[in-house]
Amino acid sequence: MKQLDIGLYINLFQVEVPNNSVRVVAANRKKYPNFRSLRDDIERFGQSIRIYADGDIVYGYGKDCDELLSNGFSESNIFLHDTPRLTSRMILEGFVKQIKEVGYEPLEQKGRVEAFNWNEYRSTRDGNVCIYQGFDLRSIFLKDRGIDKLVFGLVVDVTHAIRDRNGNSLNAHSISERFGSNTLIETRQIQGDLLPTRKINTEVSRQRLLERILPFVSKFSTFRLPCEVQVSLQHEPLRIILGGER
Repeated sequence: MKQLDIGLYINLFQVEVPNNSVRVVAANRKKYPNFRSLRDDIERFGQSIRIYADGDIVYGYGKDCDELLSNGFSESNIFLHDTPRLTSRMILEGFVKQIKEVGYEPLEQKGRVEAFNWNEYRSTRDGNVCIYQGFDLRSIFLKDRGIDKLVFGLVVDVTHAIRDRNGNSLNAHSISERFGSNTLIETRQIQGDLLPTRKINTEVSRQRLLERILPFVSKFSTFRLPCEVQVSLQHEPLRIILGGER
């Protein structure tokens, strides 16, 4: 298990993004009050295009983004640090593409992605409940006022999907009702919320960071944004409070 220096950490991992100029296509947001038809067209033709709205501008990027030039978009060159919201979105998309290659399935949520490898799970002793460990992923950017520089980061949290042996979703109430309180307790122990003694695990956040999140993040040193710029992922999380012996 990786040892961290003394201090308080958050599940935020810095992404080193070069301030490259990249070519995209762009259109006024007023031309596309609703993205549904545009997204449907992109999906129908299997094109490698991403779209993202930032303020009054809709950006198109990806290998086939020139296809949008006939849909009211025009060529544009941007610097990645000048468009932090767009760049942050590209970080999430690029990382998700990378983890898909090693077996994770992304589930899109609003502003985030949950990712699971459905081949990796633990079952309760009675075999009625399967607990799938996944990762809740978000990308953010911050301003380091000390050096007047943007810092991009990937937030990685642990999440779980709980299903019965037939693949149907379960929650705490349905587990207790269908399989009994002991199975519910065992489920929460597998998740790490309860200790083997059935007491609340007050160290669960630290344990998830050390035992689950760090090993996951350590598998990925670099990945590519959809605009083909390579970025680096730091393996040590951001430390926000330092401590030591008195």
